[in-house]
Amino acid sequence: MLARFPVRFRLPALAAIALAALSFTSAARADWPERPIKLVVPYAPGATTDSLARLVGKELQLRLKQSVVVENRPGAGGTIGSDYVSKAPADGYTLLLGAVGPISVGKALYPTLPYDPARDLAGVGLIGTVPFILVAGTRGQRFDSVPALVRAANAAPDTIAYGSAGNGTPQHIIGAMFSQATGAKLLHSPYKGSGPAINDLLGGQIALMFDSPVLLLPHIKAGTVVPLAQTGAQRSALLPNVPTMREQGVRGFDAAPWYGIMAPARVPADVLARLNRELNAVLADKPVQEHLLALGVEARPLDAAGFRQFLAQAQASWTRTVTAAAVKAD
Repeated sequence: MLARFPVRFRLPALAAIALAALSFTSAARADWPERPIKLVVPYAPGATTDSLARLVGKELQLRLKQSVVVENRPGAGGTIGSDYVSKAPADGYTLLLGAVGPISVGKALYPTLPYDPARDLAGVGLIGTVPFILVAGTRGQRFDSVPALVRAANAAPDTIAYGSAGNGTPQHIIGAMFSQATGAKLLHSPYKGSGPAINDLLGGQIALMFDSPVLLLPHIKAGTVVPLAQTGAQRSALLPNVPTMREQGVRGFDAAPWYGIMAPARVPADVLARLNRELNAVLADKPVQEHLLALGVEARPLDAAGFRQFLAQAQASWTRTVTAAAVKAD
């Protein structure tokens, strides 16, 4: 139709059409969200990620005045659900409860991963981190500090066993990070879950474990295991008397699994900004912080730029360890 008009009239007409389209798009985004939002958990119901998603989803629902529906899509270490979200429409109505495994480690553990976390997913915001606790058993080999453990491991490499929830799990990888940072060569003993590993730690079959404070806290209080260090950069609010690795001479050590909200790449910037703002408002609420801490998660709100930087650093750090230690998934 524009072809009928002289050239001098066509450009203004095209500009007017483009402006109208942009105004329509902006108006549509201003109305976001207009329908329920799906929050995908890439793990089975009952896991920490599931509880976390339901807590945060409920609070976001109140702030967004729209339903937030949690949907579990477990499998392949969290990569099936993550892949699903990476391929969802980039409209802000499908989100992911992201975790260190499928986002920071997935590409290194699964070379044929059908998505690239850095390319196909956008960070909405960090929920928090889980500083793991290094504990020693009270039977068999005994240790009361990180320096004592390092000296013993250097004197007898590959003889001090630490248990994990399986090959390629955060427990396994943090143990590898510890060995790389200290030079202490530990013997990795993978189990099918943390429960069996804890049982063998209590029985003296293995000497050490790196795991969530919530899981280990009952045994610490009972005196059946000894907490040696926390793996995060700061002390955990759950165990404020337990020093960090850094405080015991392991320079730069910061290995705390994380949880955050992700979205498909190319979600409009204003939608991401709104989500980040609302998520951070949720995390500023004291009762929410207390609920998170009960799950072992310490709230760490970041703005969008800060979360992008956090994701890049986490992927580099965890991938470097997986590659150097030749970690393989079960």
